[in-house]
Amino acid sequence: DTRKNRATKSNERRDVWFENGEEVEHGLKIRTVMRAKYQRGRQSVHQYLRMTSIVNPHASIKLIVKDKEGEIIEQGHWIRTTDRLPRVVEEIKPHPHGIQLGQLQRMLKEADERKLTSFLRHNFSGVSVRAAKEILQAAGLEEGRTPVRVKADEAQAMVEAFQGVKLLAPPTDCLSPIEEMLIKKGLSKAIDSRFASTVTRKPAVSLGNPFQIEVGLVFGGDLQADGPIEVLRFANRVPLMYQQGGCLLTKGLESVDWKRYGLDHPGGRGLPKGPAAVLIHLASTNVQFTSEAKEAVADNEEVFEEIRKAMLEVGRGLRNHLKKSSQRKKAQEKFDLINIILPEISKKTSELLEREEPDLAPVITKIMNAVFLEDEIIWDKETKKTICSITIYNYTARARAYTILAKWPEADGVCIVDNPRGGRKETTGLWNWRLDTLDPGQSAEIRFAVSGLSKGDWNESDIFFRGNGEIIGATRIDEKLLDEMRKMDALAAAEAERAAPRTESIEHLVERTPTKEIESAEGNLTEEVVDVGGNSETDAMGLWAYEEGNE
Repeated sequence: DTRKNRATKSNERRDVWFENGEEVEHGLKIRTVMRAKYQRGRQSVHQYLRMTSIVNPHASIKLIVKDKEGEIIEQGHWIRTTDRLPRVVEEIKPHPHGIQLGQLQRMLKEADERKLTSFLRHNFSGVSVRAAKEILQAAGLEEGRTPVRVKADEAQAMVEAFQGVKLLAPPTDCLSPIEEMLIKKGLSKAIDSRFASTVTRKPAVSLGNPFQIEVGLVFGGDLQADGPIEVLRFANRVPLMYQQGGCLLTKGLESVDWKRYGLDHPGGRGLPKGPAAVLIHLASTNVQFTSEAKEAVADNEEVFEEIRKAMLEVGRGLRNHLKKSSQRKKAQEKFDLINIILPEISKKTSELLEREEPDLAPVITKIMNAVFLEDEIIWDKETKKTICSITIYNYTARARAYTILAKWPEADGVCIVDNPRGGRKETTGLWNWRLDTLDPGQSAEIRFAVSGLSKGDWNESDIFFRGNGEIIGATRIDEKLLDEMRKMDALAAAEAERAAPRTESIEHLVERTPTKEIESAEGNLTEEVVDVGGNSETDAMGLWAYEEGNE
């Protein structure tokens, strides 16, 4: 039922089937026989289910295709990588800024309210009493007008008035993002790669419709390096397999100069080339498609900017990974060479001069003249914790001082434990430790554990630093980007702090507020007034809670 956004079920029953002699406890099995030509490739059934499994890592999906003789043509099996189900979302009402004339006319015709003010407040999100009156005033309609009697030209005036009135933003708890860790898990079960960078952007609003962008990038492994990267597009977890070039998700990907991030991008146009795959997911209450076929997302400036920002973020992750890998490889080659040649030279020279072999550590330190960082993440199956260790080696001639910052998967129910060095939280998902003195030839270890994760949830960390001199294996922190992250955290914390105590105080005030009844033409109107530091009729801080009769 598209009007009520409800599924219509008929002939519902539960069937039982067996696999390998054991009863399948839960699931859905679809078996169909058809006369058709089975095609393989990017637009095949196999590819559709493969993409579906990536954005639904909690589901196990199995495909078997047989010909008329019963021979298997193609098969696939994508096992679930997590037992955590997607969070339950809240249903919201449409927002006036995203309403169309036809939809408004249908809502007016089906309305049960007797007044337009009540219709606007009860059927739309973000509409207060003040906003409802302003909308009707701008549209030239009376507040007591019956919704079902509104004519087409008057409905058009209401649609135009919607855009001119300042309204509250719609809630965003109606969205169902995949989340960063689950994107990595989903990609890992379908694509063999060596590196993954993911980002889930904060929810945003466009034309009254909440939306959220998620991007995942995988690199290396078995991915082909001699052609364009693989693009996986999704809208509300549904794969988009056609019209890739005309889709907004693809345009956002192509708008980035990927050559700066380590991929081959001839001319800076089209899809970049290299052993990589990019997942783009748009979650929204109202995805705007280019046609009724729902094959590609239509152009939208706000959505485009969010996609571009997400691409830049995963691009930075790829660039840091490639830079770190290159630095480590060169440094390791140099270190291995020195450790092979110098001991042999020292041994032969000492034998010729009949002297004891000298301590080579200062010599190696002088030749290397660099600070190295190695990090490792392991899963402790006994304690069910993920342990991260970071070791810094000072192969320079003078003492060093650094602040080390590590990115970790902060989330509800996930916390840092067993952290001997302490440190402090820099911002969401970023922890720092201060190393005041690291003497020449010495090393220091930072070790901490993270609880609340499952095996494989976290297997790679981004390490950053502050201080003089470079660290091979870490990236200097971008202070401007860090400031933006702090501002976003501070804004979110302020909003949460402001909302929580006010809700509590209002509840207590309402309980103590006297009630008086006012007779109106429509019926009895009960008005509960909470006076907060002034006259409730004129003070902007007054709270009005009312119940309209006969509606």
